[in-house]
Amino acid sequence: MVISYTQGAGKYKNWIIAENQFSIYNQGKFETIFSLGNGYMGLRAATEESYPGEKRGCYIAGLFDRFDGEVTELPNIPDFIQFDILLAGEEFNLMEGKVISYNRRLNLKEGILIRDVEWESPGGRRTKLTFKRFVSMADRHIVCQKVIIKPVNYSGPVNITTGFNGQVTNSGTQHLIEGNKRITPNGDIYLTTRTQESDVILVLAAGYRFLLKENGSENEINLKHRIRTGRRKILLSFDFPLEEGDEFSVEKTVSIYSGIDIEFNKWEREEVIVPTALDNLGRAQRKGFDLLFEEHKDKWARLWKEMGIELTGPDFDQLAVRFALYHFLQMTPTHDSRISIAAKGLSGEGYKGHVFWDTEIFILPFFIYTFPDIARNLLLYRYHTLAGARQKAKENGYRGAMYAWESARTGEETTPKYGHIDPVTGKPIRIWCGDIEQHISADIAYAIWYYFQVTDDCNFMYNYGAEIFLEIARFWASRVEYNQMRDSYEINDVIGPDEYSEHVDNNAYTNYLVKWQLQKAVELADWLKERNKECWERLCQELEIVEEELENWEIIAEKMYTPLDKESGLIEQFEGFMNQKEIDLSPYRGKIGSILDDMSWEEVTSSQVLKQADVVILLYLLGDWFTRDIKKANWDYYEPKTLHDSSLSPAIHAIIAADLGDIETAYTYFQQSCKIDLGEDMKSCDDGLHAASLGGIWQAVVMGFAGVRLTKGKLRINPCLPRGWQKITLKINWRGKKYLLKIEENRVKLKDFNTGEVLMEERKVVLP
Repeated sequence: MVISYTQGAGKYKNWIIAENQFSIYNQGKFETIFSLGNGYMGLRAATEESYPGEKRGCYIAGLFDRFDGEVTELPNIPDFIQFDILLAGEEFNLMEGKVISYNRRLNLKEGILIRDVEWESPGGRRTKLTFKRFVSMADRHIVCQKVIIKPVNYSGPVNITTGFNGQVTNSGTQHLIEGNKRITPNGDIYLTTRTQESDVILVLAAGYRFLLKENGSENEINLKHRIRTGRRKILLSFDFPLEEGDEFSVEKTVSIYSGIDIEFNKWEREEVIVPTALDNLGRAQRKGFDLLFEEHKDKWARLWKEMGIELTGPDFDQLAVRFALYHFLQMTPTHDSRISIAAKGLSGEGYKGHVFWDTEIFILPFFIYTFPDIARNLLLYRYHTLAGARQKAKENGYRGAMYAWESARTGEETTPKYGHIDPVTGKPIRIWCGDIEQHISADIAYAIWYYFQVTDDCNFMYNYGAEIFLEIARFWASRVEYNQMRDSYEINDVIGPDEYSEHVDNNAYTNYLVKWQLQKAVELADWLKERNKECWERLCQELEIVEEELENWEIIAEKMYTPLDKESGLIEQFEGFMNQKEIDLSPYRGKIGSILDDMSWEEVTSSQVLKQADVVILLYLLGDWFTRDIKKANWDYYEPKTLHDSSLSPAIHAIIAADLGDIETAYTYFQQSCKIDLGEDMKSCDDGLHAASLGGIWQAVVMGFAGVRLTKGKLRINPCLPRGWQKITLKINWRGKKYLLKIEENRVKLKDFNTGEVLMEERKVVLP
């Protein structure tokens, strides 16, 4: 077994994910799931030594660059992880010689990656090596590494070469240009570079500390170095004569800054940023690896206290939930509201670091209930990119704010126009999402309203949220089309959440959410008039809102075409869907994307086959609008037609199955969601984590099994634990107060998080 979830014991039980067998064919999987980060940067878990097929990568949140003819993406910054190690003249390389033992493990509790190897060289020399690294949660600019080398059956020289390599690319695209490479009087090094198109400076500085443990005593030693430079590269080499049984350690501390950092008022010059990076490096160096790790570990401990979910049940389930929570925090740019969470977080090049609806619908609920200040920051990203949304609306002939399907730093549309080659036609598949997958604007409005309902953050609505919400409503009012024959408003030529259906009319998900949002926009206007007349008058003046416009929104909402067959209870996914060809999906279930190996894109899009939840997610988001019978009818119709070729889909099905009382099916879908990244498929996440599925895991536990649900302005807690789960303990924030929930035998014990006082203990709980 290559991957293990059971290695943790004692205080680390269900906290450790381990790789116990090295294979170059599995590198992408572990580089992704073992990735480290702190929201400022994300570091893929490439090994210190280099192998064919690796995807080394470190990405800084919000730092984008564009290669000519391509869309913008997060550039891979210079590699600083690599260590080339010679042991008595033989290169340390696991593809040669013999691996006596191997274990690499990510400790989710403490945010550290550790690898232990005992290796026998082709010459018969045995060495024990330990590699440690962490990306500091206590100082977002600091990364620490430690390499420990212990000869087992020989004495001889050890040579280590490490430094900075700016020759890295994004799958062949070079985003960095030549800068300066220097070594300071105290032996630290730094490298500067700039991005090609966006012209942002990057500074990386590193310092080294060497330790020797002999006869049970460890002392710091000084080593001379040799320096080697090349284009965008500076490396140092160190030699040391090591005796059998001694232990030689190298600590490397790296300080990283960029010109877009929140610390700077503008894209600063090198003369400003280099001293900043070196000063921070100096402070970190004086502390050393162990103290820096203690500070980092303490920060993780505080975070886990605030967000941890304790689950008495199968070990894998507990670990999977912790895996999701860990990656939430390491991928989220809590330091800067100008940046949001990418679809792959900061763990890989997939989707080029762009932001989708994944953040608002799948990830944001975790932060709303757990860290509402961070949720506020993530919504502020949409405020900072409001100008881009307004520009997109204008360019497409609409009013208000039309948000980009994929966005980066400015909010402009960054969706590529073409994707993979259609294996049947041989032509590149046109990507229409950036043009017509428009429901994201309604999704953002939904997230704003949801945040407001849970937090009661009026100031956010006064200063930011209301403006976004009203501008989105204005967009929809200009986007709808009036059908005189039906006396209804329609939205034609769109893509709904199910991306296997393109250029459809009246996608139910989109239409229903637009109806909901226009109703809420009028409600919001009335609330502002009553609660903060000054704010309302300011918005009316700035946005040129008149009463006739609000009246028009009411009319559109009332006459919005929202399909629902009263006899069957079915909601047609889009007009004509039920007339499309039905096909046998059994050969393709569980094999993501395999349907495209046998059918052309045109055949898929004209059949009754769903990539992911569409009507089913509508039943979740607007749950108050639908009876149980309607939910059951649509579940029975659409669930068999859904391939779950998107990672966003299984968790939503888990929640609706739980709503319908089918806990066994809900649990099956929950486990499917957990295994998207953590499963035995060694190719499931080479390009990065599935951030939305991680959000789905949390929602399946909290909204599904724990039954925490916002309904009619109140918080309902109505649990339905799956078989094998005896107890769940979790924390939630609700309108300025934090609660501890203990759910056992489907009863809720509600406590004050700070005092521990038991507030109520009931089968169901409702908080006003």
